[in-house]
Amino acid sequence: MCDTSLATEKFTKTQKRIFAKNSDREPNEAQSILHVPRLEHKKGSKLRTTYIEIPQTPVTYEVFLSKPFHMWGAEMGVNEFGLCIGNEAVFTNLKIPKKNNGLTGMDLIRLALERCKSAKDGLFLITELLETYGQDACGGYENQSFFYHNSFIIADRKDGYVLETADRYWVAKKIDSFYAISNGLTIGSDFEYSSPNLIEKLRKNSNQEFSFKDHFSDRFFTYMSHCKDRRNLHQKTAESLEQEYASYTTKLAMDTLKTHSIENDEFEPSSSSMKSLCLHATGPTTPNQTNGSLVVEWDTSETNQDPLRVFYTGTSTPCLSLFKPFYFGTKNFIDSSSLSSNKNYSETLWWLHESIARKSNFDYQAVRSILLPALIGLQESILNNSKEFLSPQKKEEVQWRFLKDHVNVLKKIDEELIRSKIGTSRWQNPFFQLYWSGQNKKLGIPFR
Repeated sequence: MCDTSLATEKFTKTQKRIFAKNSDREPNEAQSILHVPRLEHKKGSKLRTTYIEIPQTPVTYEVFLSKPFHMWGAEMGVNEFGLCIGNEAVFTNLKIPKKNNGLTGMDLIRLALERCKSAKDGLFLITELLETYGQDACGGYENQSFFYHNSFIIADRKDGYVLETADRYWVAKKIDSFYAISNGLTIGSDFEYSSPNLIEKLRKNSNQEFSFKDHFSDRFFTYMSHCKDRRNLHQKTAESLEQEYASYTTKLAMDTLKTHSIENDEFEPSSSSMKSLCLHATGPTTPNQTNGSLVVEWDTSETNQDPLRVFYTGTSTPCLSLFKPFYFGTKNFIDSSSLSSNKNYSETLWWLHESIARKSNFDYQAVRSILLPALIGLQESILNNSKEFLSPQKKEEVQWRFLKDHVNVLKKIDEELIRSKIGTSRWQNPFFQLYWSGQNKKLGIPFR
């Protein structure tokens, strides 16, 4: 389960447009940060995606990705031209054969980011690949029966589109002001683009009598995902913040991604549900947690020569996370911030944070009161730095400094929590305790 939005200049009331996404995955499915430079490839070479091989393109562009560590594709990402894409699982009434002979939604994201310069090009490449290869591809980690179709928000400095699919059928439309997607089809008859001869194939007389979401939605799984509740929460939170501050900023987009369905001061993970944007897993009814978050800001003014700003968590639970900066053209930092295997847990940013996040499951308010004060100053410094024009050398320095500062804070806080035994002794719902005990045992490592 995930939540994605795009706020255009019409909504932000500034010359900025802002993309924001939470990636919700299985609790032990670490999110890896991957930075890949522009590469050239041999003519006629093949590319291995998550499940299938397809022809490689001569050149792939520089990309920054946040991805499930075990998959080729990405949940969300941005490329050197400022093209940014995020996807959602959507549940349709079309049967999936489950042969793993297609592309995942995450494969489609990475392929578009590596091969396209604009949102419109990304939209049409994804739909071309979709029609060619289909999306019969498992999207789960431990849950190998988790197959689904996908929706996307595809955006750049000037354009933004929502694309929704059902097998090889698809529709899309341009985003005017603010648009959020949350695991359910949203486009009715108001689409601007569609798969070839869509209406004729479905034996409809016109667009007016046809609704893509009504025709293709699986009502049970769509309802169980609470996508309507989360989409409404996303919209209402963004609107209320925009009204309160008279504009919608990157900081407010980050705050939106941290939202629970219960007020933060009263929140405990054991009472979480699928209705929150910042998702905390509780068991069968809420099996996923937010494993990574991304915010991208574009300045649309023609005079700005440095219009792109990228902020990533690289960690779960955005309500307890730091959004750090990334700059294109800097050195690859995969070894310091991502997970290439699930063996060296303690040496990765994601698992270092996860040690704290799992303590917060059992005493959220106590952990929050210790961790957040240590992150507030860092977050303010990051946002202040993002307002300045930085030289390439300064970007390199800033990028590394804040990553290292975050790691140092996490190490210090984790040791403090261990000494004080916070997050280890407070009683919780026995089913919740049993669930998280089982998750930790699956890893074969102790959480201190």
